[in-house]
Amino acid sequence: MPTIGILSAGVFGVFALSLVLPLFVALVEGNWRALEAIFLVGIAYGFLSAVTILSLSRRARTLNRAGVFMAAITVWLSLIAAAVPLFMLVEGQRLIPAIFEASSAAVTLGATLRPPADLSPSMTFYRATVAWVGGLTTLTLAVYVLGPYRVGGIPNANLRQVQHARTEHDPRILLTLQSIAVPYLTLTIICAVLLVIVRVPADDAVVVAMSMLSTNGFVPPGSTTSVLDNRLAEVVMMVFMLIGATSIIWHRLLIGRAGEGSREHHEGMRYLATIGALAGLAILASIFAPPTGRQGFESAFNYVFDMISIATTTGVTHDQRLGVFLPFEAILIIVFIGGCSYSTAGGIKAFRLLTMLKHVGNELDRLVYPSAILRDDVQYDTQQRIIAKSVWSTFFLGLLALTMALMIFAAQGHSLPAAMAIAAGAFSQVGNLVDSAIPGLSQGVASDATLLTISAVAAIARIEILVVLAAITGNRW
Repeated sequence: MPTIGILSAGVFGVFALSLVLPLFVALVEGNWRALEAIFLVGIAYGFLSAVTILSLSRRARTLNRAGVFMAAITVWLSLIAAAVPLFMLVEGQRLIPAIFEASSAAVTLGATLRPPADLSPSMTFYRATVAWVGGLTTLTLAVYVLGPYRVGGIPNANLRQVQHARTEHDPRILLTLQSIAVPYLTLTIICAVLLVIVRVPADDAVVVAMSMLSTNGFVPPGSTTSVLDNRLAEVVMMVFMLIGATSIIWHRLLIGRAGEGSREHHEGMRYLATIGALAGLAILASIFAPPTGRQGFESAFNYVFDMISIATTTGVTHDQRLGVFLPFEAILIIVFIGGCSYSTAGGIKAFRLLTMLKHVGNELDRLVYPSAILRDDVQYDTQQRIIAKSVWSTFFLGLLALTMALMIFAAQGHSLPAAMAIAAGAFSQVGNLVDSAIPGLSQGVASDATLLTISAVAAIARIEILVVLAAITGNRW
């Protein structure tokens, strides 16, 4: 359809603009191969985007529901496709590894097939830039697709805080994109400035800032005991991990002092309270069961950092030898839940867990008080019944997708624990889970089949499984 073609061309256009940063880094670095490739790809994408939009603009039509979902899938596939060529042209990667690299960056998985220390500055910035654009795409599609259609029961009562569409014929995409992109860019700049203030090199600060806001696990390498060899920098990272994993609508409501009583406020506060409780457990674990060779503040700090990284699905490995203190099964549950709605975090999102717990609580209360009319009761409230069905559908589809991915990875020769970690890491876009399950990933030991499966699982989960099913089945859910 012409409208979907225009949206795809728009993605290539935005991607071409985003190449300015890695192009500048390649120029400063003196990497002429990267400079030439980035410049030519950017010019080609810009030309392709302009010609396509001009030729199709008069044929654009309003999309129905199935068309909107198909457009969302096309946008994501376009972003991944746009990112592939430079991995092949600059790093000489084959097609399938390049697809994995592009998918990992775009969906903010953060895994890479090359050791970060061996990457050129221009390609380091390229990976971070693709992830940052992927985070922006996640937020934009959440506002334009997931929210209006309440995909998976996502709350939309305060969607007007960022979404400015008047009618289906007047979507006001640029105004809405501005409402999303300006705060997203501003927070990224603030994070980078704070990192520079605490003595992080400017180039590393920019890469880390883009990764934290997009909850991406790709960061410059540090020593074996620190991410950036800088504790104050890691405090800044933890703060912006949490900002990236919480709702942009909630942020707006807090700034306007209008968030009290909203579902976004309810979700955000309980999410942060849960993170605080997990951090408290991490501190206790560091006191009563400290890792070998590390005690006191260093041990507690490492545990808290790793816990926040896992819970926000950022997936930055603080210390390869320590990991986190929780049992493996608990880690899988935490990453499966993920962050908040309207955020760049992965997982099924915290609001769905809260909705399911509320539903279960109501059903237990009904056993005690059969005639009671309960708040958000699915028996008497049609809207709540629809939300509950959507939430539970998303939950069980997520479990089904994880199970199928686990079986595929196991069939590819991975052990059961490794297959579980790879499936959960890909589904929730947690790069360090994938890295830990495939120790030689950055040395190219993973098979092409494994790389393609990880890419597919990560992309489908980022798009949302219900969106994929709705696009396939037309107007039926």
